[in-house]
Amino acid sequence: MPKEKIKVAWICHFSNEKVREKLPLSKRMFLNGIKKLLGISPYTYNDFAPWVNNLITEFEKFNNVELHIIAPHAGLSPFKHSFEMNGIYYHFFRPELPLRFDIAVNRLPHQENRKFLLNRLWVKQFIKEIQPDIVNLIGTENPYYSITVLDIKDIPVYVSAQTVYTNPDRLKLSGNCNLLNWNTELKIHHKEKYYGCTGRMHRDLIINNNPNAIVFKNFFPIQHPGKVKEVEKEFDFVYYAQHVSAKKGIEDAIDALAVVKKEKPDVTFKVVGHCPPDYRVFLNEKIKKLELTENISFHDYFPLHSDMHQYIKKARFALLPIKLDVISGSVVEAMLLELPVVTYKTTGTPYLNKDGETVLLSEIGDIERLAANMLKLLNSPELAEQLKIKAKAFAEKEFDNAANAKRLVEDYKAVIAHYHHGTPIPEKLLFNLDEFPKY
Repeated sequence: MPKEKIKVAWICHFSNEKVREKLPLSKRMFLNGIKKLLGISPYTYNDFAPWVNNLITEFEKFNNVELHIIAPHAGLSPFKHSFEMNGIYYHFFRPELPLRFDIAVNRLPHQENRKFLLNRLWVKQFIKEIQPDIVNLIGTENPYYSITVLDIKDIPVYVSAQTVYTNPDRLKLSGNCNLLNWNTELKIHHKEKYYGCTGRMHRDLIINNNPNAIVFKNFFPIQHPGKVKEVEKEFDFVYYAQHVSAKKGIEDAIDALAVVKKEKPDVTFKVVGHCPPDYRVFLNEKIKKLELTENISFHDYFPLHSDMHQYIKKARFALLPIKLDVISGSVVEAMLLELPVVTYKTTGTPYLNKDGETVLLSEIGDIERLAANMLKLLNSPELAEQLKIKAKAFAEKEFDNAANAKRLVEDYKAVIAHYHHGTPIPEKLLFNLDEFPKY
């Protein structure tokens, strides 16, 4: 049986304000000086991966886990930096390779296997020093840190699926993919045995890559909004994502808005998130062609996730036609913020309506139905009010951060016992196909 207090190492990436206060980060003054001359916004360090930040908050409350977090952080001045805060041990490394070294590596044969050599070295050293009972990799789709688990031996590894990059639908949506990301994830899936998933699609994709995988069900903690003030509504719909992209449904949202405008000429739509300049040009051309220039406006993503929550409260409704996520954290956040949600029917979102309608769903790519659901909200304040109340109650019940974090610890204990002693894993922890019917 596993010991009472277990030592866990996460390998992930994230950032939050409290961590950045502890890190010796470069001010990037030279880079920002050039950007100022060019009229470009200066570089800032932003919060990201809120599900990791939320999980940290829950683990700070546990006395049965010694948690070590190993993560890259852009702008770190030394190569490595470790500290303790609120009972959690943090181990950061600088992910940037020195330029000449990177060029030399890229000239080597089979250079894909030699990528991120320094990153792998730092993680190896941290793992050797920590000697954890279990390693939890959070996200396989980011090879600059996920590739490091390929070096871990004789320690059980639990892989938390943020998404599954090796999804054939990714090719359908974008037409291409990053080969390094794809191949790295495949190698991890072939090597590791234990996985945590939030939905059927991710579970099935992992099983397809590794038929011997053991899959647990575990929701990531959601960013429950803190003190968000009620504000006057300034726009009808809001779309928000850390990165504005086709797979997050922005193009479908714009197309649906064009349909809605035929009945509601003054409908307004705010897009919040980082948008690459070339993609922004493409979207602007699309908006102009559809005669939506006066209806749509953009706002960059916020350095602090809490500021983003406050800002989107200016919307009456959330328009989030996300295509690849099982249950997007953005959708659940909108439910908690009392914004009626229009989204797509993914392999997970029907779960949100299992006890009655809390979000309005349409099939992926069905622009007419997406627009019809938008019009439902615009034309029926009663429906919008009902959804607002039911959605918040459902999200608070189903996405209990403390319960999900405790379940994750139980997963760890079960994996350790199974790995070392062959102890059967309790059925209650395993992914239940009956909860998520075949899509």
